Amino acid sequence: MRPSSVVLVLLAAACAKTKVQAPEIRIAQTADTVIVPVVNLGDAVTRSDGRWVVLATNENEILVVDFTTRTTMPFPGITKVEVPGPTRLIGAGDTLIVSDWNLRRITAWVAGQKRLAAWPVPEVLRGAFPSARDAAGQWYFELPPIGGPDGAGQKDSAAIVRANSELTKFDTIARLAPPEIALSGPTNTQWVRRALGGQDAWGVYPDGELWLARVFQNQLLWRKPGVDTVVRSPLLPDPVLFVQEMDRQIYLRRFPEENRTELSARPFAGAKPPFERAFAAPDRRIWLFKSGVALESVRSFQVVDGTGLLLVVRVPSRGVAIGVDGSHILMAEEFPGGIRLLRYPIPKEALASK
Repeated sequence: MRPSSVVLVLLAAACAKTKVQAPEIRIAQTADTVIVPVVNLGDAVTRSDGRWVVLATNENEILVVDFTTRTTMPFPGITKVEVPGPTRLIGAGDTLIVSDWNLRRITAWVAGQKRLAAWPVPEVLRGAFPSARDAAGQWYFELPPIGGPDGAGQKDSAAIVRANSELTKFDTIARLAPPEIALSGPTNTQWVRRALGGQDAWGVYPDGELWLARVFQNQLLWRKPGVDTVVRSPLLPDPVLFVQEMDRQIYLRRFPEENRTELSARPFAGAKPPFERAFAAPDRRIWLFKSGVALESVRSFQVVDGTGLLLVVRVPSRGVAIGVDGSHILMAEEFPGGIRLLRYPIPKEALASK
């Protein structure tokens, strides 16, 4: 999809109307803050005791964050020998599933115990790591297309692949929209992904139902296992935000200084995606973490179900959302001393009635 087409799609989605304007909830500032002295945090999963487990990607560490004591500690039982290269976390109750790029395997853990199980990363999936697992033990992977020598293969769709619990049988259950790509490189012949471009988000509920957030259409889809019918939300209303110079500078500062000159020549997206991340809450609503203006002091979520936009939740933070569970929102703010984690309670009016 060409960049101009992406902008047109986003403009069309921005014109979508809802019959009733969604209510807005503003969350108050929080005192639940924990300082984590790391460069960046990736995945975050919650535990039944209210603690969070987070992945420090640069340090190759898995940490338990306790907001009661305002401390962090290494995940009990996981060592650098057992998991030298953690790259992805999946929560399954209080069991933590860890993908390891170094040993090319997946392991399962309960805090304070020895490794519960281990699986090799399937070669048939070209080393892709699992993104989800359902209650029946089935695995779900995102398999990117093969780029090829010039990167042109990135024009194809990535596939969501489901595997049985033994990782011996595989089937494709959905496809994602191709990313925004453009020609780049010294001779302008290499296709690369546009920086700050959007991508579809997805996940799987414990019962195997797939949810999919379409970034260019700004729409949610749900499909139950064994059912061909797809539930689609209405197109969601959104302003279109264009990528500005400040956005480019913030993006480049996340990389080592010696790499910034080369990265600055990389093509950037023209417009920001309508959402940066998506989270499935236990009440089966989807929380879309919205794109915002650079250095904006309040970030927003759209809360969506099959009927469309239900409400907008605004959080007083400049950070990035890394987790939403049934009771809290977890935001991560970068500052010179590392990452400041802030936990915000979700107001009752933002939860589905039972």
